Amino acid sequence: MINKWKSILKIKAKGIYHSLQATVEKRQVNSRLANYDPVIISNDKPAQIQKITFVIERMAKYNGGQTSILRLGTELSKLGYQVGYIVYKTQTKADMQECASCNLSNYQGEMYTNKYLDKLNSDIVIASSWDTVAFAKKMKGYKMYFLQDYEPYFYSFGELFLMAKKTYEQGLHMVSLGPWNKEMVEKNCNIISPVDYIEFPYESREYPSCNRDYASYAKKRKFTIAVYLKYYGKRLPCITQYLLRQVKEEFKKDGITLNILYFGEDKSFRCDAGENLGMLSKKELLALYKRSDFGMVASMSNISLVPYEMLATGLPLIEFEDGTFPYFFPDNSAILTSLSYKDLYLKMKEVIKKPQLLEEMHETSDNYLKSLSWQKSAKEFSDILNGLL
Repeated sequence: MINKWKSILKIKAKGIYHSLQATVEKRQVNSRLANYDPVIISNDKPAQIQKITFVIERMAKYNGGQTSILRLGTELSKLGYQVGYIVYKTQTKADMQECASCNLSNYQGEMYTNKYLDKLNSDIVIASSWDTVAFAKKMKGYKMYFLQDYEPYFYSFGELFLMAKKTYEQGLHMVSLGPWNKEMVEKNCNIISPVDYIEFPYESREYPSCNRDYASYAKKRKFTIAVYLKYYGKRLPCITQYLLRQVKEEFKKDGITLNILYFGEDKSFRCDAGENLGMLSKKELLALYKRSDFGMVASMSNISLVPYEMLATGLPLIEFEDGTFPYFFPDNSAILTSLSYKDLYLKMKEVIKKPQLLEEMHETSDNYLKSLSWQKSAKEFSDILNGLL
């Protein structure tokens, strides 16, 4: 009888959980459907290209994706284009400017609130994420789509996954930040429009090289690792914390202390085996990189700016071999680990014992980083635009 009641309660609890989950998902999907437009457009090429407008959800502080948009827009502005940024959610111009300045203090371009969505005349209108596509399609101008990630992977397979995927099939001319998004779109979608890409750059002046004594690693008994952690699955938050907790215990057996410092999420986000520093400013990030001995990032979809920043300062980087890092950097630029904590432990132990391996990785990554710049990538984007004329 007791087992029967346990079974009934288990079924009831499962039903309540599914109901709550369905309510949350329904709210998310319906909010997206309210503005979703599945229509495939006819994209007429522009007669001239002077004014370029990026469409975003809203300006937000400490946003890497928007920082990249602002950098691209700023460099395009320097090339002579009239660049603007427009939001589809309610936000004041003053708040937009404040958030943009927080991401990039010397940005160039004009801010437009959502009141201008049906009033702006642009030669080029650029959607910046899948939820902005419907708004970009309604604006005047040649429609483009700046891909900073393969957005279906933001969601579990289902409705939002499908909705995001279908925006790549609606006729907008796509330009990917790096080759990985382009490959994913071409492999998984029925595309009818061009897909180009520009190199993924970084801003070298903000993260200068630090003088690191890799040789000292062989004698050190305490190491600090800076870990970029986000709550969503594509950053492997649970796997990363599990691996590091186990690796910390293994090093403890060797008499070595591993100090783990997480960053990238709000301080309220609880982390295992280390301290969560929260969301950091550029100045705070640079200070963290300088005092750390290793950096770790899980780039499972398109890469972010963080690995570039870490490597630029000479910080030895740990990435996952199953991620996208190899799409962007040459071999032997970082320590690539599997999902095994023993693998990560042994690889870290090896480079600590043989610091010349870290020197070689730094030389490889540094030579590659010197070939990148936002000016170069903006010129690549400009060349794509000129190809339309």
